Amino acid sequence: MNKKVYIHYVRHGRTLFNRLGRMQGWSDSPLEKEGIEDAMQAKEALKDIPLKKAYTSTSERCIDTAHIVLEGRDVTLVYTKKLKEISWGEYEGFLISDDPEEINRRRLGDCDWRDVGGENPQIAVSRAKEILDRIYEEADDGDHVLVVSHGAILMHMMRLLMGIDLNKLFSILHQRGKTGHVVINGYAADILIEDGKYCLLDLKGNDGLYEEYKKETGQENET
Repeated sequence: MNKKVYIHYVRHGRTLFNRLGRMQGWSDSPLEKEGIEDAMQAKEALKDIPLKKAYTSTSERCIDTAHIVLEGRDVTLVYTKKLKEISWGEYEGFLISDDPEEINRRRLGDCDWRDVGGENPQIAVSRAKEILDRIYEEADDGDHVLVVSHGAILMHMMRLLMGIDLNKLFSILHQRGKTGHVVINGYAADILIEDGKYCLLDLKGNDGLYEEYKKETGQENET
């Protein structure tokens, strides 16, 4: 029987830069009151999950979120730079409204920031996969593991590792008249790793967005 390991993915709570509309890759800003509430809600949602271990990005916003989620638990928390957000290079901390056309061209295109000193999704996902593969190797069959990281890197892990069509996800979201992120702050996703393969089990929030995606793409009956 192939080993199955379940990843419970939490995106950091909402931050000051999120509210101000600033690019926030490797740069950082503190959780705001709403972000602390995001983390508290994730803690409540995960309270009955028997987490064996936890891993977090070294960004302060993720560390603070992880500490809130794990409060009262005797669970080892591992800090790793490999779970940091995609680097936006010279656009770190940049006010999105100062150049929305260029930023959206990049973010909605190939998301390649190497020409301005940043990363592309392939680089970022590759480093994240290194730690996820290690999590899998060190875990026992059926283990549940907490991962606290970021929004964009999860989206591109979904695309590159799990075969999710991001354009389709955003299209469904926009058809509903919404313009938000497909990855919510807080408890964002459940991922299954089995025999080296990654499967998105659930994408939280957004009023059943992932369920609608699976229905429209014919995946609703797949494991």
